[in-house]
Amino acid sequence: MRVTGLDLDHGAVTAVHTDHGTIGCEQLVVAAGPWVRDLWAMLDLPERIDVTGRDGVVHRDRPMWTYLPLQEGTLGFDPHTFRTTDGAMPPVVHVDSDQPLHDEDGRLVTDAMWGVYYKPDFAFGGVQGGAAPLPVPRPVADVAIDPYGPASPEFTVGADFVRMWTAALAHCHERFVGAARHYRDVPSGGIGAFTPDSFPVFDTFHGGSAYVIADSNHGFKMLGVGELVAGELLGERSAQLEPFRFARCHTGELHPVSNSPFPWS
Repeated sequence: MRVTGLDLDHGAVTAVHTDHGTIGCEQLVVAAGPWVRDLWAMLDLPERIDVTGRDGVVHRDRPMWTYLPLQEGTLGFDPHTFRTTDGAMPPVVHVDSDQPLHDEDGRLVTDAMWGVYYKPDFAFGGVQGGAAPLPVPRPVADVAIDPYGPASPEFTVGADFVRMWTAALAHCHERFVGAARHYRDVPSGGIGAFTPDSFPVFDTFHGGSAYVIADSNHGFKMLGVGELVAGELLGERSAQLEPFRFARCHTGELHPVSNSPFPWS
């Protein structure tokens, strides 16, 4: 089902138009991932905003959304070999480094800051992870979200990612030295919609009739976020979600700029 428009009556959302008909509502919850750009526009919310920095300087006419393609892939290693010593599932390993990174042929990949994350993944049948996303070099309105992920002819990882990610795994673990040949050469990737400070927005709009969850592909545990949002919808304001209100863009209470290659760190 595709949303094609919204009805706003005196500022409140009263109905959702879809390609399967119109659905009346008293409360709308938007949790659309990278498609938030389009729902945001349907809510008549601004495409560009003035953003107050943490230093009080106002940055005029900044885009509300920026698209970054995600870079992810899988190495064909037995995921059981990456469990903890007691057989339990390990956490996602996230490494940021300023050390020069070389591939298995000894060639320099980068001498700038780099970062990767990885974990055993039994659904993928290997070690799955990624590297820092890249900016889309075009106006946000011109970014094609569909087809999404591996089906996209544009936003899938290429040879540069494979070389960098497998080199980083070998840098971090001796067991991955020479393992680039095990990389699974299948389409992967996707794009995320990022806010001006690259952190999520969890907030209400239009008199509380619309609740927007814009998680910017941070990997927030959405069951936990869903519980907090459900509480807010029932009138229980969450202190844990306060740092993620939209008003921070105007008050200057932005999240700190990351020192890592990842915009959400």
